[in-house]
Amino acid sequence: MDEINTRNVTETLDNATQYMTNLQELFTSLSAAENQIRGSATHTVKKIEDQFNAIRADLLTLLDERQQCLTAQVRQVEETSLEPLKQCRGLIQTSIDNAETLVKEGNRILQGSNKELNESLLSFNEKATEIVSLPEVPSLADVTCISVAFTNSWVNTVRTHLHNYGSILPQGPVQIVETVEHAGAVTVAWEENGDDIPEVPEYRLQCCQGLGKAGCLVFRDVYQGCTSQYTVRAVKPNSPYTFRVAMRAEGDKIWSMWSAFYVAMTTLGHYEWESCKRPHYAVGNHNRVMAKLSSQTQCIFSKNCSYACGELLIFKVLGQGKPHMSDGLGLVVQPREATEDEEMTINSLMGKGAFCISSSGQVFINGKEMVTRFPALTLGMTIVYHTEVLPSNKVRVSIEAVDKQVTFDWAADFGKAKLEERNLFFGACFKYPGWKVEVE
Repeated sequence: MDEINTRNVTETLDNATQYMTNLQELFTSLSAAENQIRGSATHTVKKIEDQFNAIRADLLTLLDERQQCLTAQVRQVEETSLEPLKQCRGLIQTSIDNAETLVKEGNRILQGSNKELNESLLSFNEKATEIVSLPEVPSLADVTCISVAFTNSWVNTVRTHLHNYGSILPQGPVQIVETVEHAGAVTVAWEENGDDIPEVPEYRLQCCQGLGKAGCLVFRDVYQGCTSQYTVRAVKPNSPYTFRVAMRAEGDKIWSMWSAFYVAMTTLGHYEWESCKRPHYAVGNHNRVMAKLSSQTQCIFSKNCSYACGELLIFKVLGQGKPHMSDGLGLVVQPREATEDEEMTINSLMGKGAFCISSSGQVFINGKEMVTRFPALTLGMTIVYHTEVLPSNKVRVSIEAVDKQVTFDWAADFGKAKLEERNLFFGACFKYPGWKVEVE
């Protein structure tokens, strides 16, 4: 076989191999879709069973309570109604006893002697006057006749509501459509699904670490608001996270059904300060937080050249020290070690190849102070950097702090680095102790 045919067959084999690989990936995706359908169906059936069992138990409890209440009312009416009849029965019984006594006495008189007749007749006649009238007994029409009345209107209403209770939805009204990985973070984006969308929707995003079946995961709220995407931070690299989102009209109390689970992760570790290199600093919380220890001016930089242009970089001021003109937070192409004789130009991120905002709010680009100023750094303040590489090879830097956002074009010299390799170091410089900064 000549070289051309051999090359053609080899290319065909490579294409066929890649084609089979793609088909296997489709099989995997298809299996995931089937598992989602079956898993969600099983979870939904269990949810229906639990819901109706709970309703059934509640209804039985309510019915038992109502039955006991009605029975107690019957017994109360019965007791109240019988009381005057009991009194009447006692009066009749007393009258019967008196009449029997009178009859016995009359018989004794008839059988006695004449000597005792006058005296006995006098007593007998007095007692006879007491049995002239009969006690009054109420007629049946005047006596309580207990019954109960039921109306079926509410039963029909409940029957109608139960007949329409619950609805099966193939999908939730909002679905997660995309995730983007960042350093120690994942951005989750979602879209509405369907026509019944509220005019002002509110979203609720939850996540949990791990990958499991429906109903087996413990979710926590990570976001609630009106934007259709959110960046979840403090995410462990190379660890899967499961996300879901729900929505409701702003002001409502009831959330919609959850979206389908969406599994994502980041392969990028979180930003870290360098450790064990700067004697005037201490780092902690997995190297995300640095603290100034002494009154010696010194810079501290990221562990490596980890900040990629196009990403967000967030500094949070967790502790505030005394400000100094050499203080700053920012980005640098390449950290430069300062000698003992060098002044703050290099030692404070305010030299060539650096972009920073000082503790008093000035902006320095390649050592030159800009006209625009931000508020001074204070406890609790957040400074957000966002960059993009322009066709002119400059870096467009946007800084946001205290509701103020300003954009600058920075002529950063990356040398011959490719566009996708244009990463930067982040750094900080403080003179006095007390400053503490977390990076995200």
